[in-house]
Amino acid sequence: MAYSTKLIQGVRNGKIKVVKLTETYDIKPFDCGVSDLNEFLFQDAKTYLKYLYSTTFLFENQDKTVAYYSLLNDVLTINSQCDKEFDCELSEIIADKDYAFLLEMKGISLYPAVKIGRLAVDKDFQHHGFGTEILNLIIISFLTNNKTGCQFITVDALNNKETIKFYENNGFSFVTLNDYNKQSRQMYKNLISLKSMI
Repeated sequence: MAYSTKLIQGVRNGKIKVVKLTETYDIKPFDCGVSDLNEFLFQDAKTYLKYLYSTTFLFENQDKTVAYYSLLNDVLTINSQCDKEFDCELSEIIADKDYAFLLEMKGISLYPAVKIGRLAVDKDFQHHGFGTEILNLIIISFLTNNKTGCQFITVDALNNKETIKFYENNGFSFVTLNDYNKQSRQMYKNLISLKSMI
């Protein structure tokens, strides 16, 4: 799981700190160039936290918020609307005899996941691999400290070329082709296949 380490180095040398947002925390300036993502951080993140809908984490230096992400619980439902690629990948997992037995006994069609509600990097720090580093930190945290069970990382990615390419380059796939023309695309990353890499 190789990736740039500029953000991690910043955290390690004390130039960047990681903060779990609280309702009383003063958020430092931030502008990623996308109004929806900016507004979420300043107008909605604390409300989402208050009502236990999502949790937001900030990366900040002395002057500003470098990046942030929010996480919330999710579930992947397997039905006829799912994309063939997703079915195929799931079939590879199910090929494990223990897992196949579990599914047969429990009649499982819902799979535990965590959703990236928002992920954004300030304009001054974009194109340095920070987004990829954050994704890897999220993945590693659930592979090594998975307290409730989580098989997939999901995201409703903004349906533009840059965002879709970012998630595809980081190993995310589409759950369905039915949202091709919608504002966002449902994407996922399978954590089970990554267990052997840590």
